[in-house]
Amino acid sequence: MEVTLAPLPRADAAWLHRVAGPYFAELAPDIGPIAPDRFDIWFSDPNRSAHVICADQDRAGFALGRRCDSDHREISEFSILPDQRNRGSGARAVRLCLPLHPGPWRIGVAGALPGTARFWDRVLATVPGITGLARGPALTPYQCHSYTFTYRDTP
Repeated sequence: MEVTLAPLPRADAAWLHRVAGPYFAELAPDIGPIAPDRFDIWFSDPNRSAHVICADQDRAGFALGRRCDSDHREISEFSILPDQRNRGSGARAVRLCLPLHPGPWRIGVAGALPGTARFWDRVLATVPGITGLARGPALTPYQCHSYTFTYRDTP
């Protein structure tokens, strides 16, 4: 399976809103409906980015990243659509996200779905180029833990 990661154009914000609704309902069911402008900042702030994850040219998910105040990067939201899960596309997409910004990273791990924690625990431990991987406390009430690490390009 070929997995690709491409910038998500603002013209596709409606798609992101449509697939993010069920994603947030899984992770934080008490937050309610998502406002239509919820994702505008991902297209207007130069410190943020929205990417579409494709598997064999079909949209399989999304990754939202940002540069944080402390000069590290964060994968703020990462989702593989339910009908695309457990096929390896998520792990491949992570391996495509990190090289976009070598350096320090942080990732909060959602606590609502046990598979989410298993995914990040497994993937981050096996990505070439990750050093200093450390498990830390949750960054939000919806997370079970977080990770910090540095990513360096590998040949």
